[in-house]
Amino acid sequence: MLNRRVGPCMGFTLVELLIGLVLSAIVGAATLTLTVHHERLARALDRVLLTRRAVREGADALHYDLRALAPKREAIYEMGESFVDFRLTTGFSVICAVDPTHAVVSIPSRDSASSSLTSWIVAPDPGDTVMVLLPATNPDSAVWSLSVLAAAPVRGRPCPSAFADGGDSTAALVLRLTTALPSSVGAGAAIRIVRRARYEIYRASDGAWYLGFVDCLGTRAAPCATIQPVAGPYAARGIQFRFLDSAGSPTATPSHVARIDVSMRSLTTLGPRIPGLTSVFTDSVLFTITPRD
Repeated sequence: MLNRRVGPCMGFTLVELLIGLVLSAIVGAATLTLTVHHERLARALDRVLLTRRAVREGADALHYDLRALAPKREAIYEMGESFVDFRLTTGFSVICAVDPTHAVVSIPSRDSASSSLTSWIVAPDPGDTVMVLLPATNPDSAVWSLSVLAAAPVRGRPCPSAFADGGDSTAALVLRLTTALPSSVGAGAAIRIVRRARYEIYRASDGAWYLGFVDCLGTRAAPCATIQPVAGPYAARGIQFRFLDSAGSPTATPSHVARIDVSMRSLTTLGPRIPGLTSVFTDSVLFTITPRD
């Protein structure tokens, strides 16, 4: 009978298992802590970027629309520390034909070969103001004739070849006005479509403060549309306007405005305490807008 020799058993002792479990728990806890910390840091940094973006986007919007104002030509209607009502240019074109009554004009179609002659950010609506540049008696001055659009633009006969490609059969757009233009207005006159608009800081339903925009048309059932957020959120009343005259003194007269100082301050809570970061992050900017004369 053969005797078999049994070797030692391979495995872990209870003590070794316990040590392994403890080490695994320590490593797991450390990994989880780092993961949670990184997630909180990522969320905090994301809020920081959103806060900075709110300031940048708000400043860009105000610069774009208010820089083009001509206060001396009644382009600012009302103004205050938290708002400004102004004349917003929504489109521009040139007149390619005028009917005998001078109350109906044609402009190149936006989808024609000469579409660059006509452009707008929103399609003209009844009630929009139509500004037509009159022939200049003084090269250094510009006089505009104002009328109101009586109806939405409709298709008409093509513009002459001077305003559209000779082979382009695309119809022009016909604008019907509430009042006749001066008899001196003819083909080639510049035309602008404008409407009343407002920027203001307002508190939305979520409790946060935003830079809001609204436009107004007298032909609507409710003349002014619902205010829409442009940028934000900001600190409470975090946008302030200061209107200054040519001498740098505050003015309450819209036609005297030569400079607009705007201060913007955004604020956000970063959430749970993160080493190296404050619990609240703020960003601010102060800039000046100089409208054209």
